[in-house]
Amino acid sequence: MNWLADYFAQRTPALSISLAAWPPLRLGPEGPVLQSPRCLPYPGATLVFRPGGRISQGEQNVELPACYEMRAPTPSQATEWARKADGSAFFESVKIFAPSRYNPDILVTINDSLAFVPVFSADGAPGFSGTCTERAAGAPGDSQMALPWSFQGYITI
Repeated sequence: MNWLADYFAQRTPALSISLAAWPPLRLGPEGPVLQSPRCLPYPGATLVFRPGGRISQGEQNVELPACYEMRAPTPSQATEWARKADGSAFFESVKIFAPSRYNPDILVTINDSLAFVPVFSADGAPGFSGTCTERAAGAPGDSQMALPWSFQGYITI
């Protein structure tokens, strides 16, 4: 079951997301090195619903899909995140976009540089996972292979 599809259909005003992100392996002098995960611990960040819209400029119309956007953490929430998990400051922006003509599936974006389609648990739980590669910072045609980020999350009302 895709819980996000239901939440978009019902226009649920706010969600909470707990999220863990594992960066790609780094190549060290002794071989691949694991990096520590970045985490938004439970109960996580609050995502607020923003309905879709339309922008018109002359004869051109642009459709904006509905989305859930991360609300800035309260000072106490930020302190709690820092105490509970390393890397929570990594999550500057989390957005979840509804399907639209631009993306046929629900799309989760992190810091406007990582984006993935969440795959939900087969047992109906509101947990999901996903993978993606970061936008290349180097020149096009760079010969170095981009390794994927891995994500696991949980959505609650």
